[in-house]
Amino acid sequence: MKFPSILLLTLLLVGCKEKPKPVVTSIPRPVISADGSRITFSDSVMMRAFTTQPVHSAAIQTDFSAPGHVAAMVLRSGENPSERLVLFDDPSLSDNYTAILQHRINIQTERGNLERVKDLQAHGAASGKEVIEAQTQLANEEAAIISDEATLKLAGFDPVALRRAAPNTILVVCEIPENQFGSIRKGLVCTLNFTAFPNERFAGRIDNVNDYVDNTTRQIKLRISVANPDGRLKAGMFATVEFGVTEGQFMTVLRDAVVTVQGRDYVFIKTGPELIERRAVQLGQQRADRVVVQSGLRENDQVVAANVLQLKGLSFGY
Repeated sequence: MKFPSILLLTLLLVGCKEKPKPVVTSIPRPVISADGSRITFSDSVMMRAFTTQPVHSAAIQTDFSAPGHVAAMVLRSGENPSERLVLFDDPSLSDNYTAILQHRINIQTERGNLERVKDLQAHGAASGKEVIEAQTQLANEEAAIISDEATLKLAGFDPVALRRAAPNTILVVCEIPENQFGSIRKGLVCTLNFTAFPNERFAGRIDNVNDYVDNTTRQIKLRISVANPDGRLKAGMFATVEFGVTEGQFMTVLRDAVVTVQGRDYVFIKTGPELIERRAVQLGQQRADRVVVQSGLRENDQVVAANVLQLKGLSFGY
């Protein structure tokens, strides 16, 4: 019979047909913003690997310190013991301070000259033009001294305080973050450790707090006076200034939540169900496995605490 043969042939033909290939779907990749600061995932499942911890302010104790350098030395003048000789580590500041001293002399001279010309005019021996010229000379000197004083103040020095500074004293300039300004005041005692004398501590006192905050760094300059009777401390030396223990409300994050790129510190914040953002932060002292965050975070920010290096690679293209 032919029927079995036909059935067998049909079964063979069906079996030889090509099986359909499985459909391969590509794994969705996160979308990175042009500057790398925003990472958007395709779904919430991919976000599960990046667990977060909310940050809160808490009462802790932290040592507050800042780098500084000896910007000037104050000595007694050999020619005039009542005057102060100030040696700056920056020659341009020496020029400014010398110019201020000369302007002070010139102003006294021009004031005397103006009074003399006014007196001569009152007696008919000088003209109004001569009075105007004398007034102009005085005004020019007063304007010039203001310019030089402003330059010194921007560098952390008060010209009046320099003239009154005790001989055999060094003046250390350091900068502190804006958010630490509340714990700093004039007259505060601090401790300094100089690179040249690592095993010694020197007592200092804050003489001046600058009147402005740097627009770029958000830092405020301080000037600290330190007794230097034996002359061991020299202009240009580097120091670490310790302001003692500060108690207050601080935010902290896990040290492993922080990544450092080109000298700057960052954390990653979950800001949406499928969105993570990079945030620059300024760090303070480290306590065990946590580090104080002085600026860059807000209360209840959700900081990513796991697989942070993966986010670093996505954000910075590493």
